[in-house]
Amino acid sequence: MPLKQGTDYARWRVISLASVYLLMGLHIAHWKIAGKTLAPLEFNEVLYTLHLGILTAGFIFMGLAMVSTLLFGRFFCSWMCHMLALQDASAWILRKLKIKPRHIRSRTFYWIPVGAVIYLFLLPQLERMFMGQPAVSIHIAGASSNWASFVTTDFWRNLPSIGITLLTFLVCGGFVVYVLGSRTFCQYACPYGMLFSVADRVAPGKILLKGNCTSCGICTSVCDSHIQVHREVKAYGRVIDTNCLKDLDCVQVCPEGALEFGFGQPSGFFTRVASKSGKRKFDFSWQEDAVLLIAAIVFIVIYRGLYDAVPFLLAITLGILLAFGLVISLRVLKRQYVRLGPILLSRPNHRTARGRWFLVLYGGLILFSIHSAIVHWHTWRGEQAYNHLAGESRKSGWEAGKYAGTYQTAVEHLSKAEQWGLYRPASLSRELASLALLRKDTAAAIGYFTSLLQEIPEDLEAGLRFARLLKAKGEIDNAIRILEKVPSGVIETDRDRILASEIAFELGKCYSSTNRFDDARRLFEKSLAYHDGNREAKAVLGVIKMQEGRWREAEAIFRSLPPSPVTDNNLALICLRDGRFAEAETFLERFLRQDPGNVQALYNLAIVRYRQGERAQALQILNDILSRDPVNQNALAARDRILKGGVSLASEK
Repeated sequence: MPLKQGTDYARWRVISLASVYLLMGLHIAHWKIAGKTLAPLEFNEVLYTLHLGILTAGFIFMGLAMVSTLLFGRFFCSWMCHMLALQDASAWILRKLKIKPRHIRSRTFYWIPVGAVIYLFLLPQLERMFMGQPAVSIHIAGASSNWASFVTTDFWRNLPSIGITLLTFLVCGGFVVYVLGSRTFCQYACPYGMLFSVADRVAPGKILLKGNCTSCGICTSVCDSHIQVHREVKAYGRVIDTNCLKDLDCVQVCPEGALEFGFGQPSGFFTRVASKSGKRKFDFSWQEDAVLLIAAIVFIVIYRGLYDAVPFLLAITLGILLAFGLVISLRVLKRQYVRLGPILLSRPNHRTARGRWFLVLYGGLILFSIHSAIVHWHTWRGEQAYNHLAGESRKSGWEAGKYAGTYQTAVEHLSKAEQWGLYRPASLSRELASLALLRKDTAAAIGYFTSLLQEIPEDLEAGLRFARLLKAKGEIDNAIRILEKVPSGVIETDRDRILASEIAFELGKCYSSTNRFDDARRLFEKSLAYHDGNREAKAVLGVIKMQEGRWREAEAIFRSLPPSPVTDNNLALICLRDGRFAEAETFLERFLRQDPGNVQALYNLAIVRYRQGERAQALQILNDILSRDPVNQNALAARDRILKGGVSLASEK
């Protein structure tokens, strides 16, 4: 049924947008209370589907929004987008303050979201294709994976910190409206808005002319998307501008009741209606627009991911604002007539005091941007070398000496990033700690791990590595103190379970070294409860059960482990105790094939041979041991007993 004049659409839209924030709050509250919740319905999650093949709730949500846009046009943006809610609220507040921001029109800013879409969605696929990599396989990741599809314990996994989130809301939803006009974030910054605008071109849902238009222009005056509504409906019988967000304000205010929402011919690729002068008006010359585009790209590159904190959409908005500030500054320097909102900065042959203060402020922002560019460059260059080093170190045949140049590059650039930076993010501390360990600078590594755990106390990997470092230095009490603090929180993902298992195992070994054997055993069992594939924990627990005389349980544990010298030797001892000499011999021979000169295994094999009545062979093995280790007390005692006709030989664990 067509939506016509007479309904207070503005009121219903406010309720709809407010409900979005209410639902977001309830979503977060459920996560905090339950410990797990539905994965974020956030558009950036689409990237993990496209690049990793993980089907996410955010991807499905984006798909539903696109389907609705293909049918009804851009209703989602004006009725369900939390960022547009902030922009419209900011515009409303400014109107209440008698401030009416002027909408800035640029030829080149429109290309920024196009470039963002290419960068986010297309380039990674092209890179994959050119590198000969197969296309991603779409799959559902369970709740135990590091990036669960639908139910997650890490709701904030793809979201910035609270501080950066608030800054994003302030800049993208508020300040940009004051500087560039209402809904400029949607038109000049949002890559998802660009995708929706493409979908809108084929959507039959339009604002239609169904009556007599008198060209009063009231519809145009209330359009926060700055569309010449009265001109477009006159020329085409519908609004064809893809910036039309279907908020229905124009339908509500039309005095003739001539407008309604309905279904008609899609916009296709019509151009917008020309202005009275016959040309579309812009606020910048071609030269200024070129400066705007180049400067925006430069600033976006500088700020995107700065200190691991600035998200892409915030970087785009900052880039646009700073590029606009550059052109305004150039105009002020030329003493042209310049206004920034209600503030007069300069007029011909005169620069106002506020204009001078604006230049000082913008100059400070430029200096900060230069500083940020230096930090970001060193961080990027150092991380390139570090990642290459980390990748190569995981390969077989790794030799540190071959990569001395790469190591030096990583240390040099990451150290400069630390030196110049105003803040040391967790990733930088982690990388510098790893490099310090490579060069055996334990004091520096301890400093970086301490800083990292102060920022992220629940970092399981950092806690484990820090404790191992302290343990290697002999600082067992400090290692215990670190390990007792982690893991904290809910352990849900497979990776977290493995790390938690290793932490419990390390803590158990520390307890054992301080004679807290009951606590150690409890930790070894806890290690296996976290991850039953922890082979070291199984082996240690098997030895403990042997010491306790629980031979059947110990044997079951060792048989569940893959063959190794440790498991083979212990299984041989158990079989020897039970009189299963042939089986014990099999285990020991397999052990000795891997470690032919192992004295302990040779000694136990001598016992087996003697127990099987092979006295000469037992003596030959013992003599072989004594030829390598003439003072081996066990071998000497066993040989003497055999020579004297003794029949009781003790096996060695």
